[in-house]
Amino acid sequence: MAKRKQRKDGRYQGYVFLGYNPDGTENRKYEYAKTQKELDQKLLELRLAIGKGEYVNDNTMTVKQWADLWLKNYKKGKEYKTYQMYETTLNNHIVKELGHMRLVDLKPFHIQGLINDRKEGGLTKTLINIRMTARQMFEDAIENEYMVKNPTRKLDMPSIRKPQKRALTDEELKIVKAANFSLKQKAFFYILLYAGLRRGEILALTKKDIDFKNNIIKVSKSINFKDNKAILKPFTKSEAGMRDIPILDPLKPVLKEYVDGTKGIYLFEPVNRLGLMTETAFRSFWATIWRLLNKTAGGSHKKEAFGKITPHVLRHTYATMLYYAGVDIKQAQYLLGHASAEVTLEIYTHLDKKKSAPTEKLNAYLA
Repeated sequence: MAKRKQRKDGRYQGYVFLGYNPDGTENRKYEYAKTQKELDQKLLELRLAIGKGEYVNDNTMTVKQWADLWLKNYKKGKEYKTYQMYETTLNNHIVKELGHMRLVDLKPFHIQGLINDRKEGGLTKTLINIRMTARQMFEDAIENEYMVKNPTRKLDMPSIRKPQKRALTDEELKIVKAANFSLKQKAFFYILLYAGLRRGEILALTKKDIDFKNNIIKVSKSINFKDNKAILKPFTKSEAGMRDIPILDPLKPVLKEYVDGTKGIYLFEPVNRLGLMTETAFRSFWATIWRLLNKTAGGSHKKEAFGKITPHVLRHTYATMLYYAGVDIKQAQYLLGHASAEVTLEIYTHLDKKKSAPTEKLNAYLA
């Protein structure tokens, strides 16, 4: 049953009776509108939603119910891996521990307790994801009038150290140059090393992206992996990722020979098949490269003589080369495709600290 009246501010107010609260008072859902017709429409839609079981009472909305709605309506359009991060954080942590609670009952100490438990487990990256996901989810709950305050606003977060990014050492670079790569392996490795591309960017490269006349690699698209399959995106990680990378001297002859001999559309295609690499194919390809480097360094399947590396290690090596070559921050930001100069500055600042270490000067002074 719906009740209506006009308020002093001119708006029309109405409610639908939903039942009784535990204390015996009526549980009502209020709606407001500028006209009687608009109010009648809102009340009709509310009754229909209740009839279909699609309406969840504001006072009884649980963390799990809101998490499901929030993920569906606010995060569905995100990239697969980003969506997967939110889904995993919710299911494995927030919903798992707090899903049974009503949103209106949630307090800061509940979230703090969750953070503290995960801290004891040493899950540093997870802590960041929990805080970020919970903060966004509850802010949107406030916007939808399911909550009044965000319980994550004054969390006591532990100091979290970011893992140190590493570049190839001089010794490792010597091993790279001595390795008996196939032409495909060498071209792949050298593009990462001397052009600093992301994994998704290099796997999306086509022969048309290599411009030997102007001596550039055109980076304009990328791929994501979803359920092992490569999904081509006609854009890069951010707008800043759209860039032209100069083909450096150590890369050019290798790349030229490789491009001239390829037949497919994409520069790096799976063995015996045209098209984009699957995630499995890429992992196998990269593992073969590492095993070759390990063997060249004197290791074996039982002995690791060459440190574990990822494509990002080579990208960071490229960033390090830019720094020591004297490339300024704005140019480096462009070449690396960073959306913010702060990311580039962080790399440069770290390298600057290493470069300006005063040990030798102090020892010379004290000699």
